[in-house]
Amino acid sequence: MFSETFDKRPFGIIFDAVGTLIDPAPPVAEAYAAAAARQGVVLDRGVVKERFHRFFRNDEMDEPRGPLQTDEPSERRRWQRIVGNVLPEVPDPVRAFGELWDHFGRSAAWRCFPDVGPVLETLRRRGIPVRVASNFDARLRSVVAGLDELRGLADCLVISSEVAYRKPHPAFFQAVCASIGLPPDRLLSVGDDERNDVLGAEAAGLRGLWLDRSGRKAGALPRITALEELEAHLPG
Repeated sequence: MFSETFDKRPFGIIFDAVGTLIDPAPPVAEAYAAAAARQGVVLDRGVVKERFHRFFRNDEMDEPRGPLQTDEPSERRRWQRIVGNVLPEVPDPVRAFGELWDHFGRSAAWRCFPDVGPVLETLRRRGIPVRVASNFDARLRSVVAGLDELRGLADCLVISSEVAYRKPHPAFFQAVCASIGLPPDRLLSVGDDERNDVLGAEAAGLRGLWLDRSGRKAGALPRITALEELEAHLPG
């Protein structure tokens, strides 16, 4: 139990963003299909969803910089590639990319999961420092600032494109530790991606806790299925 190992010394929690605290609304496939429809191309949302997951997962290298290294121009190039691969049928891929880039940079395109607000309030009352540590880009700042549940964390973001490395690179987690002012063994990383948020964090010396909201995956990693279950992993 984390409550046994995180004693009364200061400690903090880092949360992933997408899939952990926030979720696209409408879903990604719907937004992409709508962008194609605006150019007269009708696509099955199931096909769009499959393409998106495939190309999103496979496109983590930016040729000029290398694996897991990033910055704002790299992220823009990466997303332009992803949009082009997901929507190859559209006659104007640059237009589709621009529309989707702007769409997902607005807070109105996102929703917080229902358990986020209560859990963050509990952590605030207990004086537990929090960081949102994400492989998003600088657009996350406007997204967070526009969501009521997250507005108090607007100055608590660690974003890969701003620290030059993507999760699960250890340099990303070093930046998180520097931001929160605590050593790795005093931090708990909570997220929905086993590789990035749990295994990557543990390799960097943090503790990891996998958020499996579907509750359908099997594995040996420490796991919760909702943020309300985080309480059992806190000290005291």
